[in-house]
Amino acid sequence: MRKLRVLLLVTVFLLLSGVGTTCAAQIQFPNTPAGRQSAAWLEAFNSGTRESYRDFLQKNFPSRAGQIDQEMGFREMTGGFELKTMEESTPTKLVALVLERLSDQFARFTVEVETAEPYRIANLDLQAIPRPAEFPLPHMSESDLTGALRKKMEQDVAADRFAGAALLAKNGKPVFEESYGLADREHKTLNTLKTRFRIGSMNKMFTATATLQLAQGGKLALDDQLGKYLTDYPNKDIATKVTIKQLLTHTGGTGISSALNLRLIGWNCTRYRITSNSMAVAALNSNPAVVGSTAIMVLFCLAW
Repeated sequence: MRKLRVLLLVTVFLLLSGVGTTCAAQIQFPNTPAGRQSAAWLEAFNSGTRESYRDFLQKNFPSRAGQIDQEMGFREMTGGFELKTMEESTPTKLVALVLERLSDQFARFTVEVETAEPYRIANLDLQAIPRPAEFPLPHMSESDLTGALRKKMEQDVAADRFAGAALLAKNGKPVFEESYGLADREHKTLNTLKTRFRIGSMNKMFTATATLQLAQGGKLALDDQLGKYLTDYPNKDIATKVTIKQLLTHTGGTGISSALNLRLIGWNCTRYRITSNSMAVAALNSNPAVVGSTAIMVLFCLAW
């Protein structure tokens, strides 16, 4: 399994009241055509067995059988689902809430079947939803929480679902710090707490936060045009029309220049010494069709 090694940074505000929870009765699918097909699909999907799941789809949901690779990838990502509650049930339609086995993510599960035997599945949909209020996360003590996190990390590492570092903090102070797995499989190099990870587009949230801090400090305004800060920006149309807010929300219409994007997204302010307007513009001048997120990154470099 190809896996992106990521840095897992978890900041948790602990609620230490130790509130207990009561186990609800086991929810069952109704004995209807839609209910029986829903139960059979969930059992086949949760099994994680490619052959049995493909056989189920070919017999009961043939329009989905050709997507077996995507289906199994989804199964690997979620670990399957657990039925939590029923929202709607008719002979040919069922709507329920399910919970991913590998996370706290809830989803609305909708199944519609044909109106005549053998009641094949006509439509099946899973939509992620916020955690419902009737299923609150349990309050845990600090020791229980760190123990649960350690167990979760060890399970994911053993299943080859995670390699990286985990940090749990309370009031800004780490209470759990561990590294797991390999940073380099070829050379058997272990991850450490000092391993530097490639985090891809996760950079965007740091760039956006830094930009909003500049706006909060009065150093720029989100409704200002890009050209106010990069006065020699090569694409004059963009410089005079596109705002900082539009760059942040990727609605500036600046498009994507693949070759330039690959080169500029990896900019490091220190490495390239982007410390002045003229240096930034010189770097951008090679192609005026620079994407918005890169232009924002340049603004951050100038203010750093």
